Amino acid sequence: MKQSLFISLLLLLFSCSHANKEIVAEVNGESIFLSDLSEASKQELFDLLNMAYEIKSKVLDDLIKKRLLENEAKKQNITTEQYLDLYMDMKIGTNMDSVKKLYGLSDNQINVMRGQLHNSSQAAMEEKLALKNKLRSIIIRQLTDSLYGKASVKKYVFPPKQPKCMIADLCVHYRGNMEASVNFIVASDFNCERCVAFENTLQLIYDKYKDRVKFGFVSFADSPTLPALACEAAGRQNKFWDFHDAIFEYEGFVDSTFIFNLARSKNLDVTRFRKDLLSSENYKKMDKTISDLVNRGVFATPTIIVNDRLVYMTNSYEELSRLLEYELQ
Repeated sequence: MKQSLFISLLLLLFSCSHANKEIVAEVNGESIFLSDLSEASKQELFDLLNMAYEIKSKVLDDLIKKRLLENEAKKQNITTEQYLDLYMDMKIGTNMDSVKKLYGLSDNQINVMRGQLHNSSQAAMEEKLALKNKLRSIIIRQLTDSLYGKASVKKYVFPPKQPKCMIADLCVHYRGNMEASVNFIVASDFNCERCVAFENTLQLIYDKYKDRVKFGFVSFADSPTLPALACEAAGRQNKFWDFHDAIFEYEGFVDSTFIFNLARSKNLDVTRFRKDLLSSENYKKMDKTISDLVNRGVFATPTIIVNDRLVYMTNSYEELSRLLEYELQ
């Protein structure tokens, strides 16, 4: 109850724009407003919301698995505990050698399970009980994971979103449905391993929603990188996405040799490309974008921005799909 109240208060703090002029402190007669407090603490509060989301997601998965077990038990007209006991008996049976192989138990642990150790001390009994409980936990987890994988599960718990993060005026490149009401922008770094891994998920999301969603990309790193500058230069010849996809797909270090070979393979005017790539204007534009992204609340890569709101980072295709379906309603 306390946790729910706390989260409600956090959400209220994010949503109550009418209270922005409320004074929360005065320093030598000068006012500090609620809007100042909200702006200064938004990252910390967002982190707390993310923690709450992770807790809720885990608990929800546990509830789903519990419901699946209950349904299996109902099919046999028995209680859940009776169903689990029968399942345990079936999995273990009398062939302890197969149990040993399947669950990685040692010979000594098997002997404990069989009760063949002639030690009736309290410690020996506790060891046997602990081992049985551990084995039961492993078997039940595998059972619930199997039931979960086969079930039709729809979850409606969504990642938290921060206040507005307007970045359309920066170096954002778009593709997909350019007239769509939903935009999905990723702030990413060509040299970031997490970003490269995320690109696989992002491609699946793009393939599914490109007719209904406007997808964007903005480069974000500590400073303008060669791949990012090259993509901007290629964009001057309408080849931004060709470079973007080729660089993310490349398994190796992206150097100038790769960049110029790519420019030739995409039939770019290489002289013009070189000039744009090395121009101070190109560098300053990218550098300003990085600074502006930081000022607007982007701190890590990859970061997702949906309809001008920062979204809790997830690499889950399922979660991102649910989020977009929700926004498309």
